Amino acid sequence: VLHEGEESYLMLCLRMGDLLRFRGAIRVHPGTVLFLDAQDEGEPPAWLGRTDLKPYLYPFTLTEGGMEVQGLPKNMRALGLICRALGWDPALAREALAERFAHRPAALEEDLKALERGLAAESVPRLPLLKGSGQSLVIESGNEAVARGAMDAGLRFYAGYPITPSSEILETLIRELPPRGGSVVQAEDEISAIGMVIGASFGGVPSMTATSGPGFSLMTEMMGLSCMAEIPTVVVDCQRAGPATGMPSRTEQADLNHALYAGHGDLPRVVMGLFDVVHAREAMPRAFALAETFQLPVVVLSDAYISQRRQIRDPAPAPPEVIKREAWSAAHGPARFDLHTPNGVVPFRVPGTPGATYLAAGIEQNEIGVPTADTHVHMEMSAKRQRKITAIAEETGDRFRTLGRPGAPRGIIAWGSMYGLLCEWLRGNPEYRAFLPEMLLPFPLQGLADWRSGLEWTATLELSYSGQFHNYLASLTDMAGVLKLTRSGGIPLSGSDLTQLIEEKS
Repeated sequence: VLHEGEESYLMLCLRMGDLLRFRGAIRVHPGTVLFLDAQDEGEPPAWLGRTDLKPYLYPFTLTEGGMEVQGLPKNMRALGLICRALGWDPALAREALAERFAHRPAALEEDLKALERGLAAESVPRLPLLKGSGQSLVIESGNEAVARGAMDAGLRFYAGYPITPSSEILETLIRELPPRGGSVVQAEDEISAIGMVIGASFGGVPSMTATSGPGFSLMTEMMGLSCMAEIPTVVVDCQRAGPATGMPSRTEQADLNHALYAGHGDLPRVVMGLFDVVHAREAMPRAFALAETFQLPVVVLSDAYISQRRQIRDPAPAPPEVIKREAWSAAHGPARFDLHTPNGVVPFRVPGTPGATYLAAGIEQNEIGVPTADTHVHMEMSAKRQRKITAIAEETGDRFRTLGRPGAPRGIIAWGSMYGLLCEWLRGNPEYRAFLPEMLLPFPLQGLADWRSGLEWTATLELSYSGQFHNYLASLTDMAGVLKLTRSGGIPLSGSDLTQLIEEKS
């Protein structure tokens, strides 16, 4: 049984010299089907850690007089080989190319010729595949799922700046949001993007932005404005390896500290973590419901592994009911920031509503929005804003998932994209069970406490060198004796990585 992210069933290399620098991220096994350029004949794949592989050699590089020449596209010839190896119907490949390159008929003609060349290759090794159920399925990336989940939730304005690995959220919404009555702006930078989002939300429109670590850092001050002015804001952070610019195309779970703590002053916010592509589609409506209901910033943490991978899934369910923020009317009285509401929420005043004019500012204010330096008012306002988190905790205490055999004596606490790995790994390790929260702040502490009952051994698991998730939990509950299983980012953890970490720490 191969675990998620463990070993490759098929690897195709158009030119070995380009791949050597990525060898640390590649795993193969004795059954891997390996395609190499015939030009690389004589180079055994020892650097892959397998000298027992017999690669299939194909002339990807066309040469004449010892010099490489342009011919039919390499990648389309490679597609033909893959279709042969996997037993795919060539008609599906032809239809996909015709749809993708309909606007470029000359390129389409060359691509189809190249495809046929690959399909005509002889003695191509075959890779047996499991038979499907025959049910219609869809394929979707994590970023597409985030964008479409947001639209299902009622998103009507998006502003963002392109940054890997979040850019496809912007690209998807540029195509799909305007036909649904929404607007998309590519801002000049991340500060402008979140400023536009807060402005649009102030105007009464559900709004969102998305970014990665460097851009998320720039957005921090504006998140404080969202909190202080009580304006709903959704921010998606597609984590990359950091710090600074880090490794843009590599995954990590090391933005957690920033999501939980960044910001000056007491800045109540919600933080959620995505498990996989399917969960992204489901979780975004819940993120918007919290932002719109409680009028505060909601941070959704994805990562490069979820964002840019494509996952085959069942068709998405019908869109949920769109949650709308409570609107102000004259019957609610003059206080925009009423101190006495049990959950800290006051009906929202959309600009232009007769009688609803007030000052919305980032400075501390009294109940009717007038700026103040009264320390007693500041204390009461801080308590009011924090009551939102208390109310959210009561509402979202069951937002977590448990995996594995309920009575297993050994437990792993993890979050985010560790979900897929654990789903696979636990099948072969029945003595373990796992707990993964969707809600990171506020954390489902009672659910964790109930799940930990009866455990003889417990560890946290995360793709963070310093153990940010473990340290966060230690600030919330007793973690004495809980092991810390950590690794810095880059490539996702595999099942063998997890087994090795447990052996090293136990």
